[in-house]
Amino acid sequence: MEISLVDIVIISIIFSIIIIYSLIRYKEEKRREREMLIPTLNAYKEKFIEEKERFLQKSQKLKDYINQTLEEIRNLKENIHNYPWTHSQIDYLKKMKGSELNYFITNSFEMMGFELIDLPIYKDCNLDIIVKYSNDEKVSYLGLSIIDFTKIKDLNSKFINNLLNGKEKYELEKILVITNSHISEDIKKQLIENDINFFEIDQIVKFIPSLNFFYRYEELKSKYHNYELLHKETFDEVIRREHWLTEVEEKLVKALEKR
Repeated sequence: MEISLVDIVIISIIFSIIIIYSLIRYKEEKRREREMLIPTLNAYKEKFIEEKERFLQKSQKLKDYINQTLEEIRNLKENIHNYPWTHSQIDYLKKMKGSELNYFITNSFEMMGFELIDLPIYKDCNLDIIVKYSNDEKVSYLGLSIIDFTKIKDLNSKFINNLLNGKEKYELEKILVITNSHISEDIKKQLIENDINFFEIDQIVKFIPSLNFFYRYEELKSKYHNYELLHKETFDEVIRREHWLTEVEEKLVKALEKR
């Protein structure tokens, strides 16, 4: 079937009408888009300003919570006498072993203001952690070896020699052995002869804050870190809105210049 010239003309006219209509629609859409660009940008601007203000207020509230928690921590430390060791706490301390005792002792030193330094090798030279402390004259380092009541039998001459190797290896000022048990008189003598300090259960109770104090401090510290994290996330949203506002304002300037 052959297509006649008339058919070709009709098809051409139809295609032309479609193309013209499409061009008209395209231009109309572009015109509407240009007309709506400035109102749309202004709407985004208002939205971002409102969101920024809302996040700023939330950020300030979280900052207030942070300061309140820090004040609670200061008050707690000033009232440490309100948290004495009780018989039940001492009994629980005596039963601590492994990571639980290690966590309590090391974090108690941090709680008392010392800086903790992890060893590059786990329990290297029978040491658990290094404590950094300083005064006006110098900075010193103390090596802690924490031994629970189930491991006190391992505290022997070989153990002590390993501690001395650790003292030399890490250039430590002192070594402190801490146990929630009691050390035999023979081992005490060896420790003293090698200038190694030691804390038994009685010295822990005398010099380290009680369990109740420790748990309350840990609770406040956790709350402080949570508020700090939320504050950072919230303020990041403020910064993000500021960036978006800058972009919108730049687009507004360009749109107004084209009007």
